[in-house]
Amino acid sequence: MTKGLNLSNILKDRSYSVLGFETETSDYAQKLRKMGFIEGTRINLAPIMISDPMIFEIRGSRIALRKNEADQIKVEEI
Repeated sequence: MTKGLNLSNILKDRSYSVLGFETETSDYAQKLRKMGFIEGTRINLAPIMISDPMIFEIRGSRIALRKNEADQIKVEEI
């Protein structure tokens, strides 16, 4: 397990970097990597006023994840 903050707990108007996943070898982690959630990638919470799913801006795209899905991704503030 990678140390860090869960993606579901990030704050708007701040930038974060993907550290890894709760379970690095899971099929879900592999799927997220294919979607662009690669270690070191910058990620922000999109300025959209909904709470579940959460909308993230990553690599020029917006991706929606449920909070329980975002809990699997570890990030750190940059």
